[in-house]
Amino acid sequence: MSTIEWIVIISGLTAIVWVNWYFFMAQAMADKRIQNTEETRQSSKR
Repeated sequence: MSTIEWIVIISGLTAIVWVNWYFFMAQAMADKRIQNTEETRQSSKR
């Protein structure tokens, strides 16, 4: 395989990893925001 082919393969794998990381982190951040909102509502009722 030539250098160009390796660059394309590595670029593709990097893009796949970045997209997966982005969406998993976005979900984790959303879950954290929901949890923080619920904690704030519970503490304000007291």
